[in-house]
Amino acid sequence: MVASETGKLFGFLSGAAVDYLPPSMILVIGLIFGLVGYGGQYLSIAHKIPDLSYWQVIFLNALAGNSTCWISTYCSTLAIRNFRDWQGTLIEITSSYSGLSEKIYSILVGGIQGRKSSQNSVTYLLFTSLAPIVVGLTVAIKNYGLKCLEHRDIDMSPIAFLIAISTGIYVVIESVAPSFTHLSLQLQAVILVLVLMIPFAVASFIALHQFTTQKCNSQVMPEPCTDIFESKSKRVIKEFEIAIDKERCADESKAAEVDRGTEQVLMVGNENGLKELLIDVDFWLFYMVNACGAAVGKVYLINLEQIFVSRSSSVASSLFAMSCVFSFFGRNFSVMFKWYTRKKSIISNPALTVLLILPMPVAFFLLINDSSRCLYISTGILGACSGALNAISASTMHEAFGCNNFVVKKTIIQTNIPLGLLVFGCLAALNYQKEGEGNHGICLGLQCYSRTFIIWGSISLAGAILSVILLLRKQNLCSHKS
Repeated sequence: MVASETGKLFGFLSGAAVDYLPPSMILVIGLIFGLVGYGGQYLSIAHKIPDLSYWQVIFLNALAGNSTCWISTYCSTLAIRNFRDWQGTLIEITSSYSGLSEKIYSILVGGIQGRKSSQNSVTYLLFTSLAPIVVGLTVAIKNYGLKCLEHRDIDMSPIAFLIAISTGIYVVIESVAPSFTHLSLQLQAVILVLVLMIPFAVASFIALHQFTTQKCNSQVMPEPCTDIFESKSKRVIKEFEIAIDKERCADESKAAEVDRGTEQVLMVGNENGLKELLIDVDFWLFYMVNACGAAVGKVYLINLEQIFVSRSSSVASSLFAMSCVFSFFGRNFSVMFKWYTRKKSIISNPALTVLLILPMPVAFFLLINDSSRCLYISTGILGACSGALNAISASTMHEAFGCNNFVVKKTIIQTNIPLGLLVFGCLAALNYQKEGEGNHGICLGLQCYSRTFIIWGSISLAGAILSVILLLRKQNLCSHKS
């Protein structure tokens, strides 16, 4: 996981490649990286090739993690080209589906191999390497050569929200409803595929409606198609990104004109913005807030299976489904909140960060109690809060520190994820090994993670305190500016 997240730190390369490569080439690069990263591990586990060394596996995981950045860049390119007016919301909604990918693959693999087959891990890796290629090439072929796809007459955000929430609700019902336990795994996989096809059905219906409308209008007065997308794709994308950056920076630019004393915070038009950023106390406060919030929540979710097994319980698929779905809902509801309050100043992103991180230490301290109910409640809280914190991280950074050197700032902030996984995960592993010394390193019982939960809870509590300090510092700055 550390290697995979480290690979994502080089995601800025895919963003830079947009200026030089066509979108289809960016997608192909991402698919190749994913195929090599996951496919190499599949071939090794399936004994198709000699066993890989530890460092080779680390490299393949980093390559696989980086592949998601290239694929996400291609998806962002499509959103910018086709839905310019609300592309940001669409990108955030579709990105939240990554929280369901583990559950989706698990259901599909279970439908093929059975729930407890010894070949599940092999089939899972095969799905992970091949599924993006099948879907990605289908999308690329469908979008190749299409012109004039910009939609301005309809805001699809409510529709996208409805589809996403419905998908998440189905996954929850499928995991906990007793009626689904009587269905065959193959039928569950088929139903899931049909649910995932809902966006395609809705898109096809809207496209057919627009085609019919345009055909009727063309009979009255033909309107020539605009040639905005007839130029090279990289030029179009660059123009759109420049326009979006100007729109995002408008508020900061106006604020800088009112008071030059806030220029260090907004970083607008400042050639030395990066240097000032690296010595900005508020920026490193924000860095620590992310490390003590979203990162520690992700470490818990990664160790969830081992935590559950250490309590002498069988692995519950419903618990893992809850962690995936609540992370998915956390991302979606934070996007929905921001979208529905976009014209109102209800709450700032730093204040929203405080509200999201406050329940996390409570959830960790609840885990000290030897109760399955507390385990489920804490898992839901940590999944939702960490998912929402990840979703608003970029917009919070933009609001608090401006848009100058945005890619550099985002890359620096993202380093807290692999570093957090490494440090907090090692703390958990050391405590686990210490408690399991008399049982060949295998620990069973509440004591295996009790100390770890206290440490993680204390870390998230420190993150909550730092988030409050950051909020107060930003509010004082705004009061000084006014």
